[in-house]
Amino acid sequence: MNFSPLPQDSEPGAPQRSRTFSYDVNQQANSLVRWEQHYDQHSNGIFTGYLDELTLKGVHFFEEFTSQSLTQQCCVNENSLWLGFSLQPEGLKINGKNVQDSQLMIRPSGVEFELLTPENFNIFGLVIDRAYLKEHMIESDAQQWFEQGSTSLLMEKNSHVSYELAKLIKLFLNNQSPLGADALQTENKEALSRISRLKPLITSKIVDLLLQAKPSDEQVSLSHLTKKRIIEKIDNYIEATGQYPLTISELCKIAYVSRRTLQYCFESEFGCSPIQYLRDCRLNEIRRILLTPNSDLVIADVALEYGFYHISTFNAHYKRLFGETPSQTMSRAGTYKNFLITTQG
Repeated sequence: MNFSPLPQDSEPGAPQRSRTFSYDVNQQANSLVRWEQHYDQHSNGIFTGYLDELTLKGVHFFEEFTSQSLTQQCCVNENSLWLGFSLQPEGLKINGKNVQDSQLMIRPSGVEFELLTPENFNIFGLVIDRAYLKEHMIESDAQQWFEQGSTSLLMEKNSHVSYELAKLIKLFLNNQSPLGADALQTENKEALSRISRLKPLITSKIVDLLLQAKPSDEQVSLSHLTKKRIIEKIDNYIEATGQYPLTISELCKIAYVSRRTLQYCFESEFGCSPIQYLRDCRLNEIRRILLTPNSDLVIADVALEYGFYHISTFNAHYKRLFGETPSQTMSRAGTYKNFLITTQG
């Protein structure tokens, strides 16, 4: 059975990457893409700020810093959802409501809102195209999420979700990381191809985190036979295509169940989450590649090809699963098939 690498995006589109520095609140307000903003400064002193941004198809990542206390009048353009959060402990308000550190704020496009931000403030954010997000959700999940976005300013605090989103955003905006370096190379076809192939995993990761941020009202209770049939749909797909699905969204669409139901099935049948199951499948395929003698193999390239865009995380998962590092696996590839244990009667 083959484990296919990440699929090519049918409409690749070059990433749009920018980093701007501002010395006036009006400059800062005018810098954000897909926004209408008006900033007023309320603390004394010279203003400095920066805005680091990356736009992929359907998703806009940004990190913003502002040195002075501001009132920000904001409105997201187009048919999008804005998600914002800060890891700082205090001082942020949205529409007069106090926001805790790592608490996720949410606003749909076309709806004005007000942020009150303290001095020396960092905020992370995503602006996600609603249609693109909906493509990666089962219908029931999408309906719950969009209802939440229309009625709520704040999600329940979930530090894990915010830290994972921050890690993902920083990875994209770090010019020294593989993803950040690829995003800068808008004329490099290989770099653009890698970014394009990773988009399904990136979107699936975002969707998974967003659905964790909103507690589901869905109560799952399935018979063993029903769970078996759901798993069989996935097994039949793998057998028919010779490929493992690479994202949770794919699994949901194949089995036509919500993420909560899928989670319940995998935990009941395999004792692990679908995310771990997919990760283990990808790691096992990478291991088979590394055990094939090939002096031209680059571990980081193989990991990226199979969706591990953070090399240190990949190494940790690999060592935890197999008890050795990827480089240790590669170093004995030449003797692997010749190593046999024999017994004599």
